[in-house]
Amino acid sequence: MEASIRMKEFMTYAFAEVDRARDEAQAKGFRIIDFGVGDPTDPLYKGAIKGLQIGAEKYARSGYPSYIGLRDFRVAASEWLERRFGVNADPETQITATAGSKEAIFHFPFSVLNQNDAVLMPSIGYPPYKAGTVFAGCKPVFYSLTEENNFLPQIDEIENVLEKNRKIRLVWINYPNNPTTVMASKDFYRSIIELAQKHNVIVASDEAYTEMYEKEKPHSILEFADDWSNIVVFQSLSKRSNATGLRVGFAVGGKKIINYYRKFRTQLDSGVANAIQEAAVYALRDEGHVAEMRQSYNAKRKVMKSALKSAGFKFWADATFYMWVKVRSGSVQFAKRMLTLDTARKRGINVTPGRMVSLANPADADPYVRLALVPSMEDTKLAAEMLKEYSEHKVLR
Repeated sequence: MEASIRMKEFMTYAFAEVDRARDEAQAKGFRIIDFGVGDPTDPLYKGAIKGLQIGAEKYARSGYPSYIGLRDFRVAASEWLERRFGVNADPETQITATAGSKEAIFHFPFSVLNQNDAVLMPSIGYPPYKAGTVFAGCKPVFYSLTEENNFLPQIDEIENVLEKNRKIRLVWINYPNNPTTVMASKDFYRSIIELAQKHNVIVASDEAYTEMYEKEKPHSILEFADDWSNIVVFQSLSKRSNATGLRVGFAVGGKKIINYYRKFRTQLDSGVANAIQEAAVYALRDEGHVAEMRQSYNAKRKVMKSALKSAGFKFWADATFYMWVKVRSGSVQFAKRMLTLDTARKRGINVTPGRMVSLANPADADPYVRLALVPSMEDTKLAAEMLKEYSEHKVLR
């Protein structure tokens, strides 16, 4: 038996490769400080744990959850959107629950595209944009994210691609951006909305990192359009509330888009567990723990910024909980060296090679690595010391 043709293209999820390399170093006795996969190590918000317990009792006899999500959850999401971005989303017709954003992003093309349609996406980005496109029988097309353009899409390039390829029906954007950390301007959102309307395409905005910033609050594309008929946004509590283990989020957008997506999801699963949605309600209604989360990541970002500057690296760390670092050697070679950085004391640092988050030509992302600021402050400081101590060795750069 063999895997399907499409499955062969994705036999290993990119981040699984990072885990394997880390495990090999650990098997040799190295203590690895893991800045690789972006999975928060801080505990889940206590209020969410309380909500989970209450939800388990409250819905003990409720049977299967709603396909579109509990009304309480959709209302909480709507209220949060209004508080955070000043937009009004109808919980009855414009919001639907998802099991986080990864599966939601992967499955979205199935609900609005036909086989052989095309999807425009960043050349560097979150792997499910491409995987979902391919599995839906559609063709990925790419716009460039380059250092020269500060990793922001060039509207002229996007318009040129849309004019040449009439099969494109969906465009993915992601700001604040994973992995490059940069934020989009108000003008960019206005321009991409105008282009989408002109060319009759859907803009899908992955906004999982809007709550992770230093000073300036990131925007949502929803703020810049009165008509959301060709706009959909994916939000998640995974990073906002350290809730990667809960698997809960929501999609919000135009009524027809959300309706189609809801109908598709009735074929896919039986909804997000009610107790988990109850936990999400508690989390969405509290901003205190989110501010604490930002403070923690900002403190670690400051430590690593200092270390990277001392070691002579160029890097980007505008928002999200990532740092995008330029290296002189190839990203895989650099990552391997980092895993055994301190051979004398058997200590190393795990990072994500840029080519693992390349969706188009791996060489475009190969001069960079990504660091996720998820280790403890103690381990972050230790990693910073290692970088400073070994910066004199050119192998680091």
